[in-house]
Amino acid sequence: MSPRAIGSRGFTLIEVLVCVGILSLLMALLLPAVQASREAARRIKCQNNLHQIGLSLHSYVSSHACFPPTITTFRLPNGSFYTGLYSLHSRLLPQLDQQPLYDAINFQTGTWPIDTFLVPPSNVELEMNSVNATIYHTGFNSFLCPSDRGPFSDTGNNYRGDTGVGPMGSTWAETPDSGNGLFPEGGLIRPSGVPDGLSLTVAFSERLRGSGLQPPDAERDMFRRSGVVYTADQLLKACRIAARPWNTPGFSESGRWWFWTGRERTLFNQAQVPNGSIPDCTYGGMTPMIDMATARSSHPGGVNVLMGDGSCRFVLQTISQHTWRGLGTRNGGELVD
Repeated sequence: MSPRAIGSRGFTLIEVLVCVGILSLLMALLLPAVQASREAARRIKCQNNLHQIGLSLHSYVSSHACFPPTITTFRLPNGSFYTGLYSLHSRLLPQLDQQPLYDAINFQTGTWPIDTFLVPPSNVELEMNSVNATIYHTGFNSFLCPSDRGPFSDTGNNYRGDTGVGPMGSTWAETPDSGNGLFPEGGLIRPSGVPDGLSLTVAFSERLRGSGLQPPDAERDMFRRSGVVYTADQLLKACRIAARPWNTPGFSESGRWWFWTGRERTLFNQAQVPNGSIPDCTYGGMTPMIDMATARSSHPGGVNVLMGDGSCRFVLQTISQHTWRGLGTRNGGELVD
């Protein structure tokens, strides 16, 4: 064979196809591993954010001998009372190295979320909000889980305080499984008021931010519900009905703000297991309770959870409902491990 013939020889079609097949196979094998590695890094970052919230929470308890409130009430100059719907997160700012921002908040005025479902703020409430407008338009990466690619990353929040199990803010004869978390919607809880033990009581967990779209997204948003419910089981039924295809209106801006309290933004309850199959629902209005906000994340298989003692866990979505609800109460006396 002449040198010219040898130098001009190239790949055959079969050789090219074999090479392409091998490269495709390698990519198919490597891509899931790379994606899993990236998600593991995001999950660790997300857990670290919760850990920092846990440190700030215990620093707050050391200074105030109680956990931060979810609702405060103020007497206005005219003698009337107005509820301050400031979030747990706003109370923890000094412990998160945000003392100047905390000092800039005027807690001596009422406040109303600007995106509350069905009942928008009045002109008076908008004027009250204007005092703190610069503050609530400030975003924090520490309140955002990198695994959640949802909207509202400028002022949003992925980490929510546990109000308990049921739909209401307080425990009464008609609402026996409500108001039993570390952060009931009204009142203050001291460490001594947690007989179940801080290591067996959930403090914070994750929830995906809303989609910002209509009709609502079943995984991220809250469907509109009606009627009165008193227990967690009744709430599950009400939310299942609310999410039926013909009932499309809903609240799609869940988790848009860290500044305000409520299950539409910074609180959650443990009526169903993490990433539960029943979509969340809301009654609407300014009331920060009467909603179901379930712990949800983009992490495969479960959610990150901050316990009352400051430890972090990854809780599988296959956990039993009984155990999950037991972890959501501070005083239920359940045997969980």
